[in-house]
Amino acid sequence: MTDLIIAVTGAMIMLIITPVFHPLSRKLESISQRIYRIKPVSVHVETDPSIAWAGFPNWIAAWVWLPRLPDGSPPEHPTDWRNWALNLGGCDAYVTVLKVTITSRTPTTVVVDQPKLRFEKMPAELSRGGVIATNPVGGAALEPRRIEVRPEIGTSMWIDEEGQSIRPLGLTLSPGEVEQFYIFTRVDSGLYEWRLELPVLVDGKRTTVPISGPHEGWFRTCGLEDLKEHVYIDNSWQIVDAV
Repeated sequence: MTDLIIAVTGAMIMLIITPVFHPLSRKLESISQRIYRIKPVSVHVETDPSIAWAGFPNWIAAWVWLPRLPDGSPPEHPTDWRNWALNLGGCDAYVTVLKVTITSRTPTTVVVDQPKLRFEKMPAELSRGGVIATNPVGGAALEPRRIEVRPEIGTSMWIDEEGQSIRPLGLTLSPGEVEQFYIFTRVDSGLYEWRLELPVLVDGKRTTVPISGPHEGWFRTCGLEDLKEHVYIDNSWQIVDAV
């Protein structure tokens, strides 16, 4: 009987003090974060395709623009082609892929809106003399949930795995929880320099994540139109139409 009385008394005390101390603990947590400058979430943007596509099969298509065809063979894995092209003075062609990782440190509500696109079309002569090196896709195309950016028309939108437009991403994350998505920037024609500012709403407070590229802070993506595509077969480069 004594144990029952103690249990009931303890439950009543908890019912009384919880509404008082729970808001206080949340307030103390918020103050602690401000004192130690602890952000409730961290946002990392991976710009290296070899890391962004890590763990995927070796059938991802690759397109890069090069000033000229190099001697020797390209990297075996297509996700390494972007860094290879940069070392040769080239850049991405058709699509640039980025991967965003959001990690929560506290219970947090996050909304990721479409990014602000800053872009400039570069003079045509910069790409007119170059070529496209391509590694054709060897399996099913990968179309993850992503933000689709189109510098040619100055737009960006959220796209699901079916290719349909969707509302901006909204998340409720627990401490230690991780959310990932991709950003695809596609260009059909011309050569563009661009960068992004990703608006993220964290517990109702706005923050902006700058996304900069390897070309003095800019990314470069070249369209395929009017440029000859070459594929590496039998230890030599061959024009795609002739394969």
